[in-house]
Amino acid sequence: MAILRRCRGSCSHPKRCLEHLWFDVMHGGTRYRVAANEFAIPRMPADRQRPIETMEEARAWERRFIGEIEAGRDPRRPRRARSNTDAAPTTVSAFLDAYMERCVKPAGLRSLPSVQSRVVVLKRYLGDLPLDALEEPDDINGFKADSDYAEQVEIATVHRALELLRGAMNWGMAQTPPLFRKSPFHRFGVRMNKKLETSRDRRLTRDEEKQLLDTALQRMNVGEHRFAGPLLHDRIIGALELVCRRGEMLLIQNRRVNWETCQIGIPGETTKDKENRRVPFNPEGRLAAILQRRGTLGPDAFVFGAEEGSYQPNIQTAWETLKLLAYGYDPKPGRTGADWNREQLQRIDLRWHDLRHEGACRLLADGVDIRIIQLMLGHASIQQTQRYLNVTDEELRRGLEVSWSQQGRPLRLAAGG
Repeated sequence: MAILRRCRGSCSHPKRCLEHLWFDVMHGGTRYRVAANEFAIPRMPADRQRPIETMEEARAWERRFIGEIEAGRDPRRPRRARSNTDAAPTTVSAFLDAYMERCVKPAGLRSLPSVQSRVVVLKRYLGDLPLDALEEPDDINGFKADSDYAEQVEIATVHRALELLRGAMNWGMAQTPPLFRKSPFHRFGVRMNKKLETSRDRRLTRDEEKQLLDTALQRMNVGEHRFAGPLLHDRIIGALELVCRRGEMLLIQNRRVNWETCQIGIPGETTKDKENRRVPFNPEGRLAAILQRRGTLGPDAFVFGAEEGSYQPNIQTAWETLKLLAYGYDPKPGRTGADWNREQLQRIDLRWHDLRHEGACRLLADGVDIRIIQLMLGHASIQQTQRYLNVTDEELRRGLEVSWSQQGRPLRLAAGG
């Protein structure tokens, strides 16, 4: 690594020239060479941009030049000079808006609506604070423990919002110049104790499943509900049989169904972990009948899409209506009705993701190896799969009956007894 002068005879004092300094660094088999001022000036604050004035300053910029290379960025790439409109945000609300526009949206995350909802919560409770207030844990701990939001939701939901804030602050500290001097997320500041999170163990009984399916085919197969019942019926079966995430399942097209191997291909661009999966299905089961019927719509049609085969990204409203009807509640219209409906849904306490849990638990109860279940779920580790699997009281009793039935077997004496 070196700082070179490339005056080429144009300077009267070439040994003291600071105008024609160049950074020249070899890293990982690649040579990075750029004029020092071309690198430094765009990275200076908008109101203090000027050429490098001393060799000490040049060496400081050289260290930043090397730091960008080691961080995986190409310092030769020209940067837009900062203007007065690029002023650093001064409030938490403005900072979160900048984080969304400059980091989250360009990343193309599939979970963008979830991120946006958490940003709304953080802006509501912390948005009016000055930006440097986030460097101390007091206000964040107040939001975590004393806000009405923390009283309304589970601690796991609060943790998801704080994880977003932590990621945003890490992004802020990586900016040039940094927006934060330090992070409040450490053992003596803001802590997120995952052990306090309650593991969800909601199981769907066979009677509940039948109740949902019957309601979908009967009470929701009318014009009042836009004949959405049969489609929901198929999607519930698909969720239980394929143990896919909702977004993955809704994007399955007929051309992904391989009848020779009885597998459904789930491409990586639609999955959470970006890994391709192939999920087998029973050619004689109830899912096969759905696949055959939907296959007549053509190879590009979506198996769990609309009636004509088009993609249907949102089924939440129909799902909530089905739950209310299946459990004996008539949905009420209007704003006051929405509050009442929400209360009943909280009593029912059944989420679409519970169908994925239930399908995996049934595979375990049927004796399927946990490694196979992990592959079907698309989990990165066995530990993650184990957190998914919940054993019902009846399954626990049947498992212990094996031990109880052996009580009459004579005990073997220990050697030497």
